[in-house]
Amino acid sequence: MAAVEWAVDKVEPRLKRFGNYPDGYLKPVAHAIEYAHALAAKVPGPISVTLDSYAADPLVHALFHLPEDLQSAFDASRAMDEFQRQNPSVTEVYGLVCMRRNIKKMFGMEMRGDILRRDVDQEAVYFTDFTLAEPGLTEAESRQRIAEGFFKSLVGHVANRISALKTERARDEIERDEWLSRMRGAKLEAHAEAQAGLEAVLRRLTESVHDLELGRYHHHFEAVLLNPEKFLYLEQTEMNLDSMGIVRKPNAAGSDEIEFCDLIGRDRRRWTVALLYCNHVKPRSSISDKLANAQRWLGF
Repeated sequence: MAAVEWAVDKVEPRLKRFGNYPDGYLKPVAHAIEYAHALAAKVPGPISVTLDSYAADPLVHALFHLPEDLQSAFDASRAMDEFQRQNPSVTEVYGLVCMRRNIKKMFGMEMRGDILRRDVDQEAVYFTDFTLAEPGLTEAESRQRIAEGFFKSLVGHVANRISALKTERARDEIERDEWLSRMRGAKLEAHAEAQAGLEAVLRRLTESVHDLELGRYHHHFEAVLLNPEKFLYLEQTEMNLDSMGIVRKPNAAGSDEIEFCDLIGRDRRRWTVALLYCNHVKPRSSISDKLANAQRWLGF
């Protein structure tokens, strides 16, 4: 019941005044919560990011080509900042590490038989925009937070769906006024064209007004929350990489087959994700420390 109240408040608090609240929202909300937990359980990991695993684990080496990449994920994470405020002495953390996977085409060197070729077309895989979400003291705590984050994202899709309908209605209202303006004083042929355009936009407006009636909002919840796999899902991608992140053919010497997990969500862009475990969390920098670091970079 608390989840239903939260979801409705995020989309449209006035829905509580209608007779189908909360019953009309119980099933879609419960289904979305179940899906969010199942999806959180499928996030691979925890992968242990320790000083030893940089050399021993090909996945860790591929995701964090430099040890500093992990610290950049911590530094970019507001969630990690809050987590360390609440747990100032913590040295271990579990969390959802997220990053953008990029591929760069380039020319490189490659041995072909006994000949070293220097102009071989290659693709290099590298990662940017590191951050850490939903940190926890245990794996269970972090996965619970990940599931809650997934549920919130799905509710965000409901809000976006309704917002898009409102935007479309506003555009149609402008178009309606434009057709009405054209009809005034128009000649017969132009008047007929304007009349046809007006009728088309009026049909769309009738539909959008109907869809945006508060008594029908539960249909928007159902459209998203009963079909969450259309709006938030994971995809696996296998790649064969060498230690420099160069894509190689399967079973090529000096390469490893690595499976990346991508999260596709509200913005339809891909985040490569994994549940991470780190046992060397650095203390949170104070404001004075950050200023001192900035001064060193600036040469003051």
